[in-house]
Amino acid sequence: MTLEDRFNPISSLNESQLTPLNHYGPVTALKIHNEYVLAGNGSILKVFKVDQNSKTTLIFNKQVLKRNKIHNISISPSRKYVIINGGRSFVVLDFKILISNNLDQFAIIEKAVNEWIITAEFISDDILLILNSHNTVYKLDVSSPDQHFKLLDKIHCNEKSILYSGSITKISDEKVIIAAGTVMNGCIIWELNSKTILHNLTEHEGSIFGVKVDSEGKYIISCSDDRSIKLYDFESGHLFATGWGHGSRIWNLSFFKDTTNGVKIMSAGEDCTLRIWKYIPNQETLQQLELWEDAHRGKHIWSADIDDTNLKVCVSGGADGKIRLHDLSNRGQLTNYNLSFISEQCKIAFKKKEVIKSFTELEQLNLLILVTSGGSIILVDQIHNKFKSVDLSLDEHQKLDGFGLIQSFSDINVVTICSVHGDLLFLKFTDFDSEPTKSWIDDSILGKNKVTNFMVASKPNSNLHYLFIDCPNPRIPFILREFKFDEGIFELQRILLLEQPNQTSFTTTSMSIDFTNNWLFVASRYVSLAAYDLNTTKLESIPLSALHKKISAGDSITSISIIESKENEITLLTIVRDGIYMYIKFDQHFKMSIVHKNHISRGFIEGGYLKDNELILYGFKSSAFYIWNETRQLEITNVLCGGANRLWKVIKYSTGLPLDYKFLFINKSELNIFEFKGRFIDDRFGLINDGTHGREIRDVSISPSLFTDNSRLIMSASEDTTLNLSKLYQDGAVKNIWNINRHVSGLQRIKFLNDTYVASSAANEEFYIWKLDTFNKNIPLVVEYAKLAPSIENPDVRIMDFASIPLKEGFLIATGYSNSDIKLWYFNTETAKFELLVSDTYSTFCILNIDILTFDDKIYIQTTTTDGFFSIFEASEAIESQSLKVPGFDRVIIKQELHQNAVKAVFLKKINENHFKVFTGGDDNALVLSEIIYDGSLNFKTLSFVEDAASSTITSISEGIDETIIVTSVDQILRKWSYKGDSLQCASAVYTTIADTGCSDSTTFNNEKLIVAAGAGLSSWKI
Repeated sequence: MTLEDRFNPISSLNESQLTPLNHYGPVTALKIHNEYVLAGNGSILKVFKVDQNSKTTLIFNKQVLKRNKIHNISISPSRKYVIINGGRSFVVLDFKILISNNLDQFAIIEKAVNEWIITAEFISDDILLILNSHNTVYKLDVSSPDQHFKLLDKIHCNEKSILYSGSITKISDEKVIIAAGTVMNGCIIWELNSKTILHNLTEHEGSIFGVKVDSEGKYIISCSDDRSIKLYDFESGHLFATGWGHGSRIWNLSFFKDTTNGVKIMSAGEDCTLRIWKYIPNQETLQQLELWEDAHRGKHIWSADIDDTNLKVCVSGGADGKIRLHDLSNRGQLTNYNLSFISEQCKIAFKKKEVIKSFTELEQLNLLILVTSGGSIILVDQIHNKFKSVDLSLDEHQKLDGFGLIQSFSDINVVTICSVHGDLLFLKFTDFDSEPTKSWIDDSILGKNKVTNFMVASKPNSNLHYLFIDCPNPRIPFILREFKFDEGIFELQRILLLEQPNQTSFTTTSMSIDFTNNWLFVASRYVSLAAYDLNTTKLESIPLSALHKKISAGDSITSISIIESKENEITLLTIVRDGIYMYIKFDQHFKMSIVHKNHISRGFIEGGYLKDNELILYGFKSSAFYIWNETRQLEITNVLCGGANRLWKVIKYSTGLPLDYKFLFINKSELNIFEFKGRFIDDRFGLINDGTHGREIRDVSISPSLFTDNSRLIMSASEDTTLNLSKLYQDGAVKNIWNINRHVSGLQRIKFLNDTYVASSAANEEFYIWKLDTFNKNIPLVVEYAKLAPSIENPDVRIMDFASIPLKEGFLIATGYSNSDIKLWYFNTETAKFELLVSDTYSTFCILNIDILTFDDKIYIQTTTTDGFFSIFEASEAIESQSLKVPGFDRVIIKQELHQNAVKAVFLKKINENHFKVFTGGDDNALVLSEIIYDGSLNFKTLSFVEDAASSTITSISEGIDETIIVTSVDQILRKWSYKGDSLQCASAVYTTIADTGCSDSTTFNNEKLIVAAGAGLSSWKI
């Protein structure tokens, strides 16, 4: 019997009435075995199979422990058995039946020991060792087919310290080593058979979170509260080296099996980084070889494992519920060449201080073309590592001396180089050995003005190509040349002169042509966008169609690209270097509307694109270049490339895998080529299990109507100040679409106002209205639509809850504050403005819940507070007078004490226009049913009271079916209560693996009722 059972008998009742669908919570155990990845997702065991093409398939998904989370997974030597343990419980399963997913043969018999299990390992197929928290080992024979296991021995080394971690390593048939990590600094290494303590390692400070011995018995590794990794000699216990780098506690350590290139170690921990270390003999510090930053969201990589010989992957599991594969075989290949080497290979002498100024690549020929500051053009055969210079005349050298911008038309194997005054050199290549075909166009428009930017575009499925030139003189128009490429010759079709925006400086940064509507968009350094209609009849001079100045905070637009185009409408992906990205729609009049906007805190963003409707961003953070999947919230790769004043280029290949790319950069005058091939593209960048937030979820809300693909939108608010916009499907699956970073303080509530608007509230009086839109038919978008200004400059109160009803062209919104304030607002959706109607104070108690009721066109405000009271105020007079001192708020219509202290949960069930059922739950563990009846005046009556409805605080109440409600509480029990006959009766109770269960919401799919409960994770259930 559990602690919860002793306090509340209603913890397991008619469990089949609540069917678990999907679980998203902390991944607390991982094990890689041959082609299988086994994961403990709470008390649920998941098994994935990885095929030869790195395609991963979920082959098993079932709850194997009743209450405890899985903390360890081990497999017997010949794969006969697998042990799953967590808390004091363990289960031994037949491995073949497990991976065959034959549920008819699947028998789950949960066993238990008297103390917390630290770890468990098989030393043979039938002999199991279990290490408990008192440094004692149980030796079990598990060969009995009816699972009546026999205790063979109970072994200890006479040192019964309290353990925080530990491992069991079989070095030989005669030698089994126990590595015990204590709560007080020490690592006790002892031999099982002789019960002899070999070492007591005390170099750490604080609790030991991990300690292991390698399979050959040569080394020991450990990690602790002091954020360090230590490597010891097994024979002597001598400390070889220490690894520093983790910013917080380290939870996992593993040895690489392959020792050909020395001792390597994997580590992961609270800072959500995964790191690879190498020991170099006679050096006191471990060398960090690899770093995966932001491998998971929020805090904690709780579990990790490594296979460096077969699959060649690391696998990590986080507090966010995600399980990720990380490629060890191809983290990218970096090649560099210095100028001396290039000069020697090309047999040319570079001038003093001559450097590489620009470069590009012709993908089909695998040729790299470089332009130097001295006017030389270098051709690089990347397959054979050969270099040569392109023959240029003295005049051609002089034109490119000191300046040369290069762009490529890779599909036709042509590069174009622009000189300082706008002269254009075209080079048509066939292969490395042949000289390119050259042609020049001398510019007569710029005169003595200098080029500041040079950009190109090609019309898909045609032979039309475009070159755009900009100069800093605002009186000189932008120049857009249209070329037709035919039989190896560039033929100039027309020159379009584009009117520059009438402002002091419009330094262009990016350009995009919409060939559907024949529109041109140009972005500038000062976050402005210019639009041109190329359909104008005056082809020689194109007027400015629209100018949108300072469309966002930030310094510079780094990239614009078309992500959706249809007749008279276009959507641009717009990237701002400071970390902002936007989806911007333009209509036929170039009216702009931002339909999606977000900010990421990852240094600078330089560009982005969509891949299968997932947003991929890239840029620089400190001295590293990174590629980031914003949709899935994970870093794909990174490479160190130096600091400021970078010269670089990203080449994303059109063939091969969708994420094959090349990153070219100059660092310390060297040419660097970083090549990356995405191994896990088919498995969503290595993400084999989706998750949610990386911190506790404070509130969830489900959209009133079905979305375009028969899903429902669901929004969640986390204590890490982020919002998730996701899709909820009928099978209970949740797919995250966007992670919104706008709040800066602790979130309290998230609610759909209708299908278009959502509101969220937090500490520091933060209150936002979000507007929803749709992209590409089935991708939801969200943008900040309005923000409520705080009442004082440095607010310190929380908006605990809010409610809304439609009113005129917007909403009437009530907000309840932690300082007992109640405010009513009119929000106009046309103007996105708030108007304060009423501000008053309830008392000195915190407002926990607030709602708006209407009877006979009268408006009432209902609240629950930390003093245990349920109250209703009449607000109509206050709204009409717009006065802070009105009799309506001074007069409490109903004030009833329902609970001994805080009323945490409230649900109002509308029976008819004049009748509501009221359900409340509180800190006192009680559940109360009351009713409100209006017959010209309000009448309130309590109908049923259950004192011990839960064994801990009731946190949320949601609607069920057939006169039932679903109640969540901190004791991790979902309970279905019937209120038929105005009497509360518990109809069902079932345990949920979601800890800190604090919020819920329910919805309907095709007459099926689903509920989502959230806390430290999220679970979905069918009622």
